[in-house]
Amino acid sequence: MSELWTVSLPILLVDMANPVLLAAVIISVTQSRPMLSAISLILGHTAAYLLSGALIIYGLADLLADQLGPFLARWSHPQPGDYVFGLVLGIALIWIGLRWRIKPPKADAPEDSMKDAGLVGTFFLGAVINFIGAPFALPYFAFINQLLKLDEAQILPNLLIYNFLYTVPFLLVPLSVALIGPAAMPVLQRINETVEKYSAYILPTIFLIGGVVLMVDAVLYLFTGLGLI
Repeated sequence: MSELWTVSLPILLVDMANPVLLAAVIISVTQSRPMLSAISLILGHTAAYLLSGALIIYGLADLLADQLGPFLARWSHPQPGDYVFGLVLGIALIWIGLRWRIKPPKADAPEDSMKDAGLVGTFFLGAVINFIGAPFALPYFAFINQLLKLDEAQILPNLLIYNFLYTVPFLLVPLSVALIGPAAMPVLQRINETVEKYSAYILPTIFLIGGVVLMVDAVLYLFTGLGLI
């Protein structure tokens, strides 16, 4: 269990850098019912995120196991040609990571979407934001991959823990407004601008790291007969 979270905590920290959700939560605390609006938005996003993870684990995982069984077996026992392919793929990922700058997706006029939406509407807006921010869900898939290595009884509790921890920094937004009041807004806006600025580099960085790992894996195999993966 400790091994799972040793790997997963860095994944979780990267996953939390969701500029779309953060911006929406900050906007929500400017509405007529700031606390309820923010919590409803976060709950909607979390429900959609948790449901997506559960569907992948309990639905798609079995389907993929049936359809991709031969491929997964070869993945466990790679051939020399697979390492050559990995080397080429690693070079491609590094090239993409160095040249591609991903701009954070933004919801269409979230301020207008929240006006008079009510708590139910805000809840569903949070669920929609989950899919708008899909480009930033790559760490979530990495965590799910770690979950699939556990015993079945351990999967759901750890999925719930991950999703709960994911909400913590966003819940701090309405909490800070409740404790400090309007004076918290300028600080929250600066945090939002910083996250939005650096989130554009998250996926390119992931590509770079993945490319380097694949290249080192292939080079080690070609020279020693043993790879990293």
